[in-house]
Amino acid sequence: MLVVLRALEREDLIVLHKWQNDEEIMRLARSFPDHVISKEALEAEFARELKGEDTGRRAYVIEEKSSNKPIGWATIRIHGFQRRNTTADVGLALGDKIAWNKGYGTETAKLLLDEVFGQLNLHRAEWWTFAENNVSVQLAKKLGFKEEARLRDAVFFDNRYHDLVVLGLLKQEFESIRAAAETSRDKTVSYLQSP
Repeated sequence: MLVVLRALEREDLIVLHKWQNDEEIMRLARSFPDHVISKEALEAEFARELKGEDTGRRAYVIEEKSSNKPIGWATIRIHGFQRRNTTADVGLALGDKIAWNKGYGTETAKLLLDEVFGQLNLHRAEWWTFAENNVSVQLAKKLGFKEEARLRDAVFFDNRYHDLVVLGLLKQEFESIRAAAETSRDKTVSYLQSP
């Protein structure tokens, strides 16, 4: 394992503030490259999570396992539109640019999906990003998400409008993909162990 997800702590707000004021990171994280946030506003945004009061949103710090160093943040936002919670948005951002392109995002997304489908027992996960964020779209599709909607001209930055892409993954699809991966891994191990 490359990363672990742990609870957000007050001292994490220092590095989170730095990351959330970095235009390149925020372009990929939230489709808002011109987003800036004060330390006070950031603390207010995460106040309920820090106190353990927000049951509809789970905020995590992505920590590199080998160094215990924070490298990003992740969230699960449970939809409360219906009587029974069935859906959650998943999102992640690697704030430490040295951690980019090393498999940390893939592993983090898998941990989030384990939480959504295993611990929370939800029916579907959603992944939202702007259409030009190819890395995010490709990661979601690699994990089994399917494009379900395109919201035309839904976000505005860089002096123009951009489409948002909504991708979805159902629990049974996630379980099928995981079972196929485990079967494939078992066959590889058997092959390597045979005389």
